[in-house]
Amino acid sequence: MELLDSLTDADEHRRRRISLLVNQMFVAEGLLFQIQGYYDLLKKFEPLAIQLGDQEVLGAFYVRMGHCEFSFGFFDQAIQSSTTAALLLAAAGNAEEAAYANMQIGWDHLFRGDFDQTLALEEEVVQKMGDRLHIYVRTRALLAASLACSWLGRWDEAVGKSQAALSHAEGFSDKSQASVAASGISLNYVLKGDLKLAHRYALLAEEKAPTPIDKAVAKLSLAMVRCRGGEPRAATEDLAVFVELSRSVHHVPTELQAVCTLAEGYLLTGDFNRATQTLEELLQLAERCGAKLHLAIAHRLLGEVALKTNPAEAAPHFEQAISIFREIKAENELALAYSGMGRLHKLRGEYAEARRYLTDALEIFERLGTLIEPDKVRRELAELE
Repeated sequence: MELLDSLTDADEHRRRRISLLVNQMFVAEGLLFQIQGYYDLLKKFEPLAIQLGDQEVLGAFYVRMGHCEFSFGFFDQAIQSSTTAALLLAAAGNAEEAAYANMQIGWDHLFRGDFDQTLALEEEVVQKMGDRLHIYVRTRALLAASLACSWLGRWDEAVGKSQAALSHAEGFSDKSQASVAASGISLNYVLKGDLKLAHRYALLAEEKAPTPIDKAVAKLSLAMVRCRGGEPRAATEDLAVFVELSRSVHHVPTELQAVCTLAEGYLLTGDFNRATQTLEELLQLAERCGAKLHLAIAHRLLGEVALKTNPAEAAPHFEQAISIFREIKAENELALAYSGMGRLHKLRGEYAEARRYLTDALEIFERLGTLIEPDKVRRELAELE
């Protein structure tokens, strides 16, 4: 940039400046963890990118802006930027960059809880583009769809997509994308309840991780497995560090998931004050971002905390969680909320209502093939008998 400042203000040098910025996206995110600084440069030179009057260059520029806005948790704004980019790039005939824009929109919809939109965009990107896709775009599109399937409770489909992402990355010997894919598979299995396989793939993600962000995501995967696998106290120590890291680099998507797991860890260790404080922070962040899934998870976990501390406050949280989970079709999470509501009614002595909610939870868990949770619900129902 300093060298370009010393040159004449010609279109050639302007174009080179914008191209330099466009090409630095993955360095800024994956290697330097300097997303905010990179975004500041994009905003500074946005007028220049517009003045060039080149649809292809401007489209690629707006994809990177949308990518940064996704990192900051501005999902609606990111959709606008990436949609503008997709239209410009399609008009310019750059199908590969247009696919990148649509892949990024899929991730925005994922965190907004619009899972069907994410799956539709993955189909459009991966199936239409095939092997012409950049490895990053193909891998990330598959992973977004995989996570959407997991939140919908479609375990086999979720693992199939993330395994396809891993195979594709390994076919190109791309350790970074392979590590991210392995982390995705680990999360698929954590949500299903298969902690043995979740641990195996978290270790694989850690083994392959070459960049700072890959290493951080792999550590998050391991912490999630340890949290649900009987080591919540140790997991919360790692998660607290990860939450601070994600906040310092302004990466809200990872912060959302890390804070969810950290709060769950505090709940499992009986540290209800910290759990409540962490969940209140999660509520504020999820509301700001429009992250419906994480908003509902926060309410569900607040209901679980209230069951232990003040049952009178539990029902509104479970009701709010149930309403959102139904809206976004997050069936496994809905079953968890039903289970919590059933235990609340049991505590109140309202056994018919308790049986109804627990039975509904069990039906969902068994239909989805979820592990661990069905046995817990069966024990609750047996106690009612």
